[in-house]
Amino acid sequence: MGEDMIPGQAMRAALQAAARVRELEARAGEALHGRADTAAHRALMVQKCETLAELPETVEPLLGESPGPGAEEFLAGLADFSRRAGQALDLGSIFYMTALLYPEDYAEGDKNDLERFLEAFRAV
Repeated sequence: MGEDMIPGQAMRAALQAAARVRELEARAGEALHGRADTAAHRALMVQKCETLAELPETVEPLLGESPGPGAEEFLAGLADFSRRAGQALDLGSIFYMTALLYPEDYAEGDKNDLERFLEAFRAV
């Protein structure tokens, strides 16, 4: 996989969404742990899931009219993140929303699943 398989604007949109997810998570953590504001925490986690759920719709138009197999794989991966975010929203589970993108062995400072997925497409 390489970045050349994914048009730059599509990759940038996906990377911006990944950065937005990190920002929402940081704000949610501050709301919960800094202010004990569970309502704000939940609202920010919903925004996180909505950002993930919208990823395929955001990126697909930026892939061009006849995306190759790499772009199709890219879009399928984003669709999986979207599906899981939709499940978290449907369940209304704050735990699922929070844990989304993080494996059991995640350590603070590691990349999350979305960031690792995008990194694989940027690898030379």
